[in-house]
Amino acid sequence: MKKMLLFILSGFLFINLQAQKPKVIIDADTWNEIDDIPAIVNGLKSDKIDVLALTAAHWDRFELCGRQTMYENWIANNKILQLLNKEHIPSLKGARFAMWQGQHYGVKGWDHNKATGFIIKTALEMPEGEKLKVIVTGSATNVASAVFSEPKIIDKIAVYFLGFLYDFDTKAWNKNDFNVKSDLHAIDVLLNTENLEFHTMPSNISKQLIITRKDIDSRLDMKVGIDKMLKERWYEFNEDHVDWIMWDIAAVQAIINPQWAKEILVKTPPENKQREVYMYNYINVEAMMEDFWKVYLK
Repeated sequence: MKKMLLFILSGFLFINLQAQKPKVIIDADTWNEIDDIPAIVNGLKSDKIDVLALTAAHWDRFELCGRQTMYENWIANNKILQLLNKEHIPSLKGARFAMWQGQHYGVKGWDHNKATGFIIKTALEMPEGEKLKVIVTGSATNVASAVFSEPKIIDKIAVYFLGFLYDFDTKAWNKNDFNVKSDLHAIDVLLNTENLEFHTMPSNISKQLIITRKDIDSRLDMKVGIDKMLKERWYEFNEDHVDWIMWDIAAVQAIINPQWAKEILVKTPPENKQREVYMYNYINVEAMMEDFWKVYLK
């Protein structure tokens, strides 16, 4: 009888833990740099979060870079899912342009897309008391378009954005950041939307996470699978073979292991609607990197 009771209680505990596992969408500009690939793999392999989809973000402005970066990122997402045997997870195309920029290319308003539609649908279906977590490692266009076009999701979503620089002494925001500048309209939507739960992992905090060339050469197999993809991207993008900052891993690890990241409430920039949002001010670099390699290599 006692064994049966313990078995039943264990089953309830397992179900409860599964229910509490954060539901996550990773919205990434995957092919922009090196750090997106290991961050996405970290999220997909972790047993602490439930990744519902990968969505492709554009990066930079089309008139500057001259190519469809969203499509490149979507292709990379597909390849990651294939190599990890996780093709059951949706890989969705996002906006091709920054919000309202598309009107210059025959798109009215902003670029309606599958990623934004999926974010809206999933957020609306979240159980009472739970929020969909959207980790944004590139431009904020996809999630900002979702919030702007369907206000009903505001209370059912939490946005975790990788970007900005923040001076913790003067409390000054700096928007001279790649991800921020990729779509300033989207950033304003997120900062100005009342009651939207918004978390920022600033670049001056995330820059502490670094992968060395020694790590790449000693830990990864050049010949197979996701290791091959990451290693090839490393040597293709990093021609000088220097150590590389893994900004995106910080954003994913903060969700996987929140005990290793600290946040404070800060006021939004003075040019935006004044409200409080969350700002990461500390990460346990050693613990995060140790856990990253443990999960990545399993």
